[in-house]
Amino acid sequence: MTRLLLSVGIMLPGSLPADTAINIAAMTGRLGFAAVYLTEVPSQDQLERLVHAAAPAQVLVTPPGGTTGVVRVNNPVTVAAARATMDVAGVERPLRVCVPISIGRTMSEAEARAALEPRFEGDRHPRRVGIFGTFEQAQDQVLALARAGADELLLEVPLERDVADVLAQIRALVVGATPQLVDTPLAEGRTAPPQTVFYSPTQSRQ
Repeated sequence: MTRLLLSVGIMLPGSLPADTAINIAAMTGRLGFAAVYLTEVPSQDQLERLVHAAAPAQVLVTPPGGTTGVVRVNNPVTVAAARATMDVAGVERPLRVCVPISIGRTMSEAEARAALEPRFEGDRHPRRVGIFGTFEQAQDQVLALARAGADELLLEVPLERDVADVLAQIRALVVGATPQLVDTPLAEGRTAPPQTVFYSPTQSRQ
């Protein structure tokens, strides 16, 4: 049976002002995201406000680095290897891909959003390790991760501008992860995403 990417969570950095975090949490709940992940545990009062704002999305703490079932790079080969290891060991927890994302209606828009986000400097730039490019290119990347065996995306999103628009685009990105799309190869004539490591359009996991 083909595994599908049916779940997506948004990671919120601890440096966000409290009211900004509340507003973003509220948007994730309204848009139907599965969860809001916190990189730091806030005060009890702030945590209660976040839980209320994000509902029905869950509010969780981001898995630590090195945790079984967590991959921090958009590389379907790495994801497939992690899935195989988990399956052999009988690990039943979801396989999560935790990566930064910057997408846009054009490549210029994706680049501009990434350039404005201080967290995306150096090795954590979406072009290097995350999901990056136009909407169509990003969807190809998401579906490649689904084929490789990922269960959930945990995304670091650019927060400097147009957050509502970014979240709406991301939600539309994963809605299409149906069996038909997962099993469909890269469309003829479509430009491959600007990734150092990408995937084979014919790769699938049954």
